Amino acid sequence: MREGPNRLEALSDIPPRPNPGFEADLVHEVEGLVGAMPAGVARLRIGRVPGHPEWPEPYFEVLPTNAKAARFEGIAVATDLYLIIGEAEREFCGFARGGTIIRGATWQQELRWLWQTVLAGGFTERLYLDSRGKVVGCVARFVVNGKEVLFRNGRRAERLFGRERVTTVTYEPYI
Repeated sequence: MREGPNRLEALSDIPPRPNPGFEADLVHEVEGLVGAMPAGVARLRIGRVPGHPEWPEPYFEVLPTNAKAARFEGIAVATDLYLIIGEAEREFCGFARGGTIIRGATWQQELRWLWQTVLAGGFTERLYLDSRGKVVGCVARFVVNGKEVLFRNGRRAERLFGRERVTTVTYEPYI
């Protein structure tokens, strides 16, 4: 999973080169969402994918001032969106062409609904740990515009001997 605040240093200082259309529009939309918040609530970083400065696609990361609020970050590639909320991940194939959660919603509407869910907080995430206490997988459930959405990544548990090691995190609101 993620390796704490030092991973920000891995963000490339080289600005991304988003393709016209969805990639550029997504960067603009995220800037607008963060810009609408009161000053000092969160910090937005836009760059290239961490560890891959040769990739021109845009990567964004919203870091809340409240350490107990969820991070909101993602990568736009062509018409796809790879979104990370807290530690859980989900890829939306064809997000710009209708690959959204709510049928008939535009990607802009859906991005705003996901953003509002993260801002409001109150959702939980289950972190699965290996025998050394390192996170090896996570599952988060969100309610987006009345529909439950599941984000998950990694493996569920490493349990050769003993009981499953799980930690539950409840995220707080941004404000």
